[in-house]
Amino acid sequence: MGGATPRGVSSLSSSKKSKFDTTAAIEATHTDELVIALCGPIGSPIHSAANAIKSKLEEDFGYEPRDIITLSRLIEKYGRTIPPQNGFERKRALIEAGDELRGKYGAGVLAELAINEIAIERDIERERSGKNFHARRRVCHIIDSIKNQQELDVLRLVYRDMLYFIGVYSPLPTREKSLASDGLSQTEVHSLIDIDSGEELKIINRNTGEEIKYGQTVEDTFPQADFFLRIDSDTDTQIRTRVERFLQIILGTRIWTPTAAETAMYAAASAAGNSACLSRQVGAALCDENGELISVGWNDVPRFGGSLYSADEKADPRSENDKRCWNLSGGVCNNDQEKKRLSELIVDELINGSVLVSENRERAKNLVLGNKKIRGLIEFSRSIHAEMQAILAAGHLAGNRIRGGKLYCTTYPCHSCARHIVAAGIAEVYYIEPYRKSLATKLHSDSITEDENDAGKLRILPYDGVAPSRFLKLFRTLPDSRKSEGKMLKVDPKTAAPRFDKTLAALPELEAFVVKGLKEKRIFDSVEPRKEAGVE
Repeated sequence: MGGATPRGVSSLSSSKKSKFDTTAAIEATHTDELVIALCGPIGSPIHSAANAIKSKLEEDFGYEPRDIITLSRLIEKYGRTIPPQNGFERKRALIEAGDELRGKYGAGVLAELAINEIAIERDIERERSGKNFHARRRVCHIIDSIKNQQELDVLRLVYRDMLYFIGVYSPLPTREKSLASDGLSQTEVHSLIDIDSGEELKIINRNTGEEIKYGQTVEDTFPQADFFLRIDSDTDTQIRTRVERFLQIILGTRIWTPTAAETAMYAAASAAGNSACLSRQVGAALCDENGELISVGWNDVPRFGGSLYSADEKADPRSENDKRCWNLSGGVCNNDQEKKRLSELIVDELINGSVLVSENRERAKNLVLGNKKIRGLIEFSRSIHAEMQAILAAGHLAGNRIRGGKLYCTTYPCHSCARHIVAAGIAEVYYIEPYRKSLATKLHSDSITEDENDAGKLRILPYDGVAPSRFLKLFRTLPDSRKSEGKMLKVDPKTAAPRFDKTLAALPELEAFVVKGLKEKRIFDSVEPRKEAGVE
């Protein structure tokens, strides 16, 4: 863990030290470099957030100036010609050209090209500095912005804890207004939003019904952020204030404790770990209107007498008393089985009615099962949902405190849960993962809204703050790391090290693997010859 030992101070002590200090030698390879990748739905102020991070790091934290790596520039460099005028045609052409590059060279190719840019910059700096090159140089590589899972995967594979993935989000009306300011019509605005989220331009295997993914899937990638920035104002002050807190947390320059929302969402994510559901693990935490935690819930099979099946000290979790799906019939998901039977029933009825020929039975069945409406059916699951479990538990413990409360869910609530949440009198729901299958706002537009300015309805809003996956790493500190001789330690922002140490020794080799792969794909053949990092 970074920050456990002050820079330049060995964590080993001995009356007889050897000539070679192993710990000091390893610490000398640690770097202050950061890689910050941003992601967000189109129309969100991603570029403004990237610029705010860059300026704050340079002005307040002593980081060296570096250009932001924009993936749109890499698309223009390695892809087809893009119209120069800003507007619908240019934005759509950039998206399509990016998808073409991903389809030709791999879904993570744009992140790989960004890694190449970072490696080149480091090689140039090493050659320029010679013996004066040092691992502790204060450089941050900002990537604006990644769009799919494979891009995130390759960045995390190479940079690990050095990478911070930031989700930037604005409410839909704000995003629509931002896009319309570029001269786009409402139809064009909605078309770009659908394409960006992954709702359009999907390729489906017609034989299996499975989706082939290599394009933009922002809605799937965004929820995996380490830190969520919800920007509901177009003022620079709000963006800079939010960015400043994030940077102070990761560099440890002032004491920050979690907000009530961060604590609640961490409790929800922790509760999700109790779930043995074969589909997905979901957690929920219910707070009263003052933000005090009342109850948690997770999705799993209900047990007679109240509550859910679970592992405990009194029973072997593999015992015959555990009647959850993983322990029945070889581990079969009841919901999937019923959907399969339903698809067979539909196809057989069409064949019996002479609408289909029997030779097409399997293909027709696969098409029905591949339909997103059929895939989205949840009525046949044996599990109670996390939100419902949290509400039931709160009803036993503090029923009168539910009304006006806030529910934090790892996933957007389904329409079935949503109507119960409304009936319980809960005022706000915050979620991380979207759930496209939910019909909550469609079925209950009179009671539910995604507009945070509409206080007359249940508001379902994206979560904001430190992600649960980073909660302990960013908020826990080692004993006496905040004080010395009874006084709080002062940390100089200009020299503060990132909280997680990363050795520079391994990075050039990992980056070289990525660059070698790019060369083997011959992607550089389409541009002017230039020096590529890490490859002779």
